[in-house]
Amino acid sequence: MVDTVDILIVDDKINNLIALEETFSGVGATFIKATSGNDALREALTHDFALAILDVQMPEMDGYELAQLIRNRKQTSKLPIIFLSAIYSDDFHIFKGYDSGAVDFITKPFSPEILAGKIQFFIEIYLQKIKLKETIQELEKTKKLVLKQNRQLQRLSTHDDLTGLCNRRHLVASLEQEFNRCCRHGTELSLIMLDLDHFKNINDNFGHEFGDYVLKAFSTLLRTTVRKSDLVFRFGGEEFIVLLPLTGAGGAAKTAEKIRRKCEETMIDDRNYAVKITVSIGVTSYNKEVHQTASCMISFADEALYQAKESGRNRVVVYQGKNALQEKALS
Repeated sequence: MVDTVDILIVDDKINNLIALEETFSGVGATFIKATSGNDALREALTHDFALAILDVQMPEMDGYELAQLIRNRKQTSKLPIIFLSAIYSDDFHIFKGYDSGAVDFITKPFSPEILAGKIQFFIEIYLQKIKLKETIQELEKTKKLVLKQNRQLQRLSTHDDLTGLCNRRHLVASLEQEFNRCCRHGTELSLIMLDLDHFKNINDNFGHEFGDYVLKAFSTLLRTTVRKSDLVFRFGGEEFIVLLPLTGAGGAAKTAEKIRRKCEETMIDDRNYAVKITVSIGVTSYNKEVHQTASCMISFADEALYQAKESGRNRVVVYQGKNALQEKALS
């Protein structure tokens, strides 16, 4: 909330300004005095006034001209203006005052109680405007916070908190979408399932904190090895899946082997511990004769992965049918 409310009073005679300030000292406002139109305009552009009280007759720039200049500037166009005149009380000048943008035209002698009531009215209007502005700002802050939290919740619902990769829930939707697309358009689609070898030993020997570091490092390795168009997921624990749209069995096998080699060659070091890990990989590619549903691709890649582990780990096996799992050479 504002600490003080400022009111602009303008008269070419300083004694009139002092008298006006003393008369209304109890309204709870600070009076900013100006003795010319130019000074008043300068003050209006540098303060946020609740009200401006203008004398009509002033040299160089009269009150009407000043009011029009205040009205014509975007920054001050909403400033309420009251004319206070000891000379003009005829209808012509009163209407001219309203036409210049004033909300009231008061002639001297005036009732201090009535003018004080009007000043207090505009102070209340100003305070309500400030309160409304602050409320709107708070609502905007709240809106931004809610939107930020919604984005975070949305991300948490589709991404793994530890690795930042897409999670299993997002995999189901993405695989279904890509599977339906390749069925409709006759395009290729492959899926790679990966499992870190002997990962339990890392947790047992070095602790879960380093185990988490290894998972994050491997996730980064995956992201930087595959194409931007490929989708990388943490399937659970130390298992990962890469979905490769527009990719057949040959391309998927090459990508899997590239990942396996890079993993085998990479030292993972958090400055406390350093290890090299290997990964076993199962690969499957869409075949309309075999893959009846999207989930079949996960099942068949899992079969190939199981065979890779049973065959000694650190290898790629491509699913070619239940009786024809094909192991890719390590060399």
